[in-house]
Amino acid sequence: MREATDLLLFDARDTRIAARVRRHGYADRYPHQFTIRAESAYGGETELSKIVNGKGDWMFYGHANAAGTGLDAWWLLDLNAFRAGLIRQATNGCRILSGDKRNADGTAFKWFDIRSFPKEPKLVLAQGR
Repeated sequence: MREATDLLLFDARDTRIAARVRRHGYADRYPHQFTIRAESAYGGETELSKIVNGKGDWMFYGHANAAGTGLDAWWLLDLNAFRAGLIRQATNGCRILSGDKRNADGTAFKWFDIRSFPKEPKLVLAQGR
């Protein structure tokens, strides 16, 4: 009656944020890459499986500085855009650059190149260097 509003909707839901910080040195070697654990040493469900199956909203991904007191670089990634990019790459011809990395401890990671994701929806919500 006073504000031309008939209905008011509240979006009060949890926002789930995954977080990963790589050791110092990786930012220089892999400046456009982020990794997600794809295989665990003990066979448990991995971060990649959880994310692909719809869990998580955002991912904070950073590279530690030399002193270990802060970050050299970081991104806030939209996991819905990540999932959309993976789904659509087969249908729209936009190939996402990725690969596999195995560690001696029995774990494995999948790496992804941020630059290869579609422009929309935006994968990178915020970043810092």
